[in-house]
Amino acid sequence: MATRKDSREFLSTFKLAIEFERWGFKARDRTEQDLINLNLTRRQAGEIICSLTPDNYCRGPEPDDTDPSKEVWVFGYDHDGTEVYIKLRLNPTRGGEMPRGTVWSFHAAEHPLRYPLRGGGA
Repeated sequence: MATRKDSREFLSTFKLAIEFERWGFKARDRTEQDLINLNLTRRQAGEIICSLTPDNYCRGPEPDDTDPSKEVWVFGYDHDGTEVYIKLRLNPTRGGEMPRGTVWSFHAAEHPLRYPLRGGGA
């Protein structure tokens, strides 16, 4: 399990990737429908990600199930009473470039999420 500091650092880097437009959604057939179901655009989903804090942390880093050499992090968010499952990955780049962020999942949670860092100090 990550610490609040680890979570904050991951989110800070992901938010920077959003700010510099170095992010996107994993190409999945269901992504657009998931956003429609939540009544959100991709831009609004990005704004939600930028609002995440360590209190939203659920788990990670953990190996990505499609490429175990890379890590994913899971966060949760309450959107108009619907708990949203958000899985994020930072993709390393060559030559010290800023990593690219990938939104692996952004949909209504299928099971209740656990927030182990919620309510912790700074």
